[in-house]
Amino acid sequence: MSAVQLSDFEQKFRDSSDILHDALAGSFVEASKVMSPNGLKVYLDGAGALHAMGKGEDMVISFLEETPMVVREVGESIIGEIVFSIMKMSSQTSSSVLVLMIASLPNVARRMSDFDLLKGYLRLMERMIALAPRGMRPMLNNIDQLTSKLTLGGLRRWVLYGAESFKRDFKAQIAYFELSSAESMQILEQERRGTLFIDNQRKLQFYLRAFYNRDFFLRPTSGDYETKKGLRPYIEYGVMHIPDAYDDYKHASGRIVPGMDCYRAVCAHAAAHIMETRVAFKGDDLNPLQVACVSLIEDLRVELNTLKKFPGMKKTWIALHPEDEDLKDLNPFIVDLVDFSRATLDQKYTVKQSFNSDFLKLFIKKMTKMPESSAMSYELGMKYYELLKTETDVKISASALVSTPIIYRDDNRYIWEYEELDWLSEGNDYVPVSQRQVRKNVNIMEMYNELDVETAGDDAQEIWTLESEYFPDELDGVSINEIEGKEPVSEPFHYNEWDYQLQLYRPNWATLYERCLRKGDPELINKILKTHKPIANQLKNAIDRMQPQGLVKLKKQQEGSELDLDACVTALADIRSGITPSDRIYVKKVQHVRDVSVNLLMDLSESTNDMVIGSDKTILELMKESTSLLSWAIDKIGDNLTISGFASDSRHDVQYYRFKPFHYSFNDEVKGRLAGIKGGLSTRMGTAIRHAGVDLLTQSSAKKILLILTDGEPADIDVDDPQHLRMDAKKAVEELRSHGIVTFCISLDPHADEYVSRIFGKNRFMVIDNIQKLPERLPQLFISLTK
Repeated sequence: MSAVQLSDFEQKFRDSSDILHDALAGSFVEASKVMSPNGLKVYLDGAGALHAMGKGEDMVISFLEETPMVVREVGESIIGEIVFSIMKMSSQTSSSVLVLMIASLPNVARRMSDFDLLKGYLRLMERMIALAPRGMRPMLNNIDQLTSKLTLGGLRRWVLYGAESFKRDFKAQIAYFELSSAESMQILEQERRGTLFIDNQRKLQFYLRAFYNRDFFLRPTSGDYETKKGLRPYIEYGVMHIPDAYDDYKHASGRIVPGMDCYRAVCAHAAAHIMETRVAFKGDDLNPLQVACVSLIEDLRVELNTLKKFPGMKKTWIALHPEDEDLKDLNPFIVDLVDFSRATLDQKYTVKQSFNSDFLKLFIKKMTKMPESSAMSYELGMKYYELLKTETDVKISASALVSTPIIYRDDNRYIWEYEELDWLSEGNDYVPVSQRQVRKNVNIMEMYNELDVETAGDDAQEIWTLESEYFPDELDGVSINEIEGKEPVSEPFHYNEWDYQLQLYRPNWATLYERCLRKGDPELINKILKTHKPIANQLKNAIDRMQPQGLVKLKKQQEGSELDLDACVTALADIRSGITPSDRIYVKKVQHVRDVSVNLLMDLSESTNDMVIGSDKTILELMKESTSLLSWAIDKIGDNLTISGFASDSRHDVQYYRFKPFHYSFNDEVKGRLAGIKGGLSTRMGTAIRHAGVDLLTQSSAKKILLILTDGEPADIDVDDPQHLRMDAKKAVEELRSHGIVTFCISLDPHADEYVSRIFGKNRFMVIDNIQKLPERLPQLFISLTK
């Protein structure tokens, strides 16, 4: 690209002052030293866009002066992110706060020294300005102190705690963010990490240079959004990615390994791979357990070769191997891997498994002959896997292998090659039956002409769909769907899914289809209402008290249609006493109207077909009873309610059902849909929550509530890690909360307290141990939520 000239951008600053022109000229010279021509163009275009916003020249000057220093620390890719954040926050705060934020960026960039971390910091600032705008200025005044003590994850938790805890107490909010409250310092100390990467980066680089007389590239990573644990170390394109903080490592016995020793062990092991691993292994045809075994042997090979040159590293690596007390409750497969690893490095260690002792002799013999051969690691790793299959329990999920108890070893992506990442590969995934055929939209004439093909069945390669129901003349008003029993299916809705291990969204990962179940007998619902008539009468009385009361008089208002006599008398008394009177002396009349939209979302997974202990009913039958009572109650109140359900058959087929759409009365059609509810498949809750949230956002009500009724935790057939769908559901709840939607969960799982509180938050869930009380509790809960 040709050189960028400042004169080419002068038209963007035509109406600017001499001060801005001087700042532009001076900053351009500095920026030219650290930015490429393309980076300069983005820099000047961004400054021009900020100037055009009309928020004042101070903000533009700060951007021009500070951005080159930020680019020097983390690279020019950050320029666009800075401009985006400023423009996004400009509508929510004053330009003086934005100037303060921009001015702090160079110091923050020096502390974080990584593009991804600084980008995460900018996203955090955007979120805070939306949650606690009054706390922004005092926090930025203390940002140097905060970033010197906290990692990005710790700062995020500290910020969100203050924003959520003091959402309405503005005085306490300001005290928290200016570090003048005891609670603020307590949370700060709680989130403070032991040893920060940024404080020791130069020491670690010198440490490695002393070993190998060459430079290594180290970058910090932050993966501690929910916990204080960072991402596992990894090597990519020759760069070591190291967690941005390490606490002292504490063994169950009480022995402590300092955080700095953790860093030394991590860096030395990663450097050993870079120096010793010559060729990457092909991993496409191996299962996760085979990969784990081969990786272990290669880890040990490079470490033994390193110990020949630097024997002092043995003590550091052995110190970070788990002791016996640390291995309690771990899978036997992992315990055996640790046992073999410890035995290989520590000659004083007593091997727990005899087969590990025998295999160690073979490994040492091979190492003596071929210490430089990575092929030897592959061969022995496969043999070790076959040995473990015969000697121990290898029933373990792939996700359990992700968090190895030997913390200093990286995730070994450096030594493996794959054709494509598993989670990006469409070909290897489970494909549900409903999606294995091609669906084609046709018009009514095409459907009419081809309807007589009697040989087409469930195995047809094409399924033709018509947007509306098809009613042939000869069927006398009955649709083809009703005759054939085939449910109509909507166009696909694609939703992102949160990966808590990678701390990013899997784009368009889950596909949702809206479906219809065959209607049941409306009399079944009428029978339920008669059976629960005593409860219905109680609800009737409660509902009557919730009806809109027409005009309501609000006293002591600053403006209104008439005077408040009591307030006037008080004001007159204040005047005679020499006290400044209150100006709230009016009565204001307002129309009291309930303005609520509620989406009751039912989990219709297979487990809802289970019988309730001590009852002759299934969980699904009790769900029908409770939702029927609730629909009847809402119909009396006049609130806006939709009742829906969901189930899933892998990420490719999340099924969503509407039983009562918004603004529908509780008529026989709705009763028939409720009567036809069936349970089956799995529970991909996060995707269903997102779709239900989209439904609620289409409503104009001031208050929007998503009420989830489930009997178990999120799960699906294509997910092994139980935490994955829990964390995705939690992320979905957070997304809805950011749009003003209240999410509440009623769980029928008596053991749900731990995971359901983590997903929905404190005081946002109810666990009903006695499921038979559900028809009574659900309507009562609705009343309390919508008052």
